[in-house]
Amino acid sequence: MSHPLLAELATLLPANALVTAADKLAPRLLDQRKRMHGQTLGLALPSSTAEVVQIVEACRRHGVVIVPQGGNTGLVGGATPMQANSLIVGSDKLNRIRALDPAGYTLTAEAGCILDDIRAAAEGADRLFPLWLGSSGSARLGGLVGTNAGGLQVQRYGNTRELVLGIEAVLADGRIYNGLHTLRKRNAGYDLKQLFIGAEGTLGFVTAATLRLFPAERSEAVALVALPDPEAVLALFAQAKAQLGEVLTAFEMIDAEALRIMAKHFPSIAQPFSPIPPCAALIALSGGEAEQVLNERLAELLMAAGHEDATLAQDGSQAKALWALREHIPAAQTREGPSIKHDLALPISAIPAFVRAARAALAEQLPEARPVVFGHMGDGNLHFNLGWPRREDFDAAEARANALLFDLTLAHGGDLSAEHGIGRLRLAEADARHDPVERALMREIKATLDPDGLFNPGVLV
Repeated sequence: MSHPLLAELATLLPANALVTAADKLAPRLLDQRKRMHGQTLGLALPSSTAEVVQIVEACRRHGVVIVPQGGNTGLVGGATPMQANSLIVGSDKLNRIRALDPAGYTLTAEAGCILDDIRAAAEGADRLFPLWLGSSGSARLGGLVGTNAGGLQVQRYGNTRELVLGIEAVLADGRIYNGLHTLRKRNAGYDLKQLFIGAEGTLGFVTAATLRLFPAERSEAVALVALPDPEAVLALFAQAKAQLGEVLTAFEMIDAEALRIMAKHFPSIAQPFSPIPPCAALIALSGGEAEQVLNERLAELLMAAGHEDATLAQDGSQAKALWALREHIPAAQTREGPSIKHDLALPISAIPAFVRAARAALAEQLPEARPVVFGHMGDGNLHFNLGWPRREDFDAAEARANALLFDLTLAHGGDLSAEHGIGRLRLAEADARHDPVERALMREIKATLDPDGLFNPGVLV
């Protein structure tokens, strides 16, 4: 513990709040995809907002940068410290639920609360916090806020940005922005909390947030539908949106390659179709109506649309099995081999044309790539991933695939990140492809709130 910052923090913080042992730091220095290996002076684990203030002020005095870290489940390297003169500040011990108001449909939680625990607390009050993603057992609220996390129910409830009413954050000069409130209407100027949502820890350290809750969902109906092409998926989504309205919770698209690798690597998860269709749509309804009513409404939709090749879950275990076909695709890709990941945002109506154009361009320019296409059709978020047969030339293939797919995405009115963020991984592409005025405004905001570049340098801007 030779650095003067560590010596000072040792006097300011409880004994177990500062970690410097290499073996304990090692998992905090590796990103989720195991592509970035970082370095740091140590890990601070504050248990209160006051301790965060002490850490921030000490880091500023010693010229050490801060890398906020939650569950370390991000996919673009935004929580990985890449310079030795850095301190990871983890939210692990900021894990209290400060308030729960069932009548007002709000919950205030600290940044280190795990998503599953927040959902369970809401459920215990007969309420729903609808954010739901694959890493819900380890993702922490601060990271979810910092990345504006999306997930599987954005179609109905929106991203994290739509679910946050208020924010508490420690700024680079040690001041506390106390923006926690439960108000649905507050017309008092700039909505400052939005600066911190999706900022990837570059403007301050989020310590707590007030969240919107919803009525508990009493029942769910889930179906998997075999379809001939993305155009048919889009047509069915349009019918579902018009006919089912508010109870339409999720609408996912899955292509044949995704189903094929699922069958190969997760044979215990039964697939209802043989042979595997070119496309499938997973449709989920939920609400306060009886399960029978939701099932009848979903069956009526499929009948009216003329889709007889469909499986409608008959109970909760069958619904979970159908969801498992979608949720385990990333794990199946990992087992299959090297995979080039893309998290694309597209206008919903442009998805079929984009998929056709991308497949054609890849067949010509990267014929060895195997597209694995799936994602949140209902909110225009497409995961257009590519299996690649070798690791030796993976980086070169990824660079070519990125250039091709990002250009096509923008040509179809889309963008290069829907829910994963920019982080370190997509920083160069954002600078090259995004509106220069937008990028300049972001840098100006960063310079105003964090003039010394204390928070997460090299991330987002």
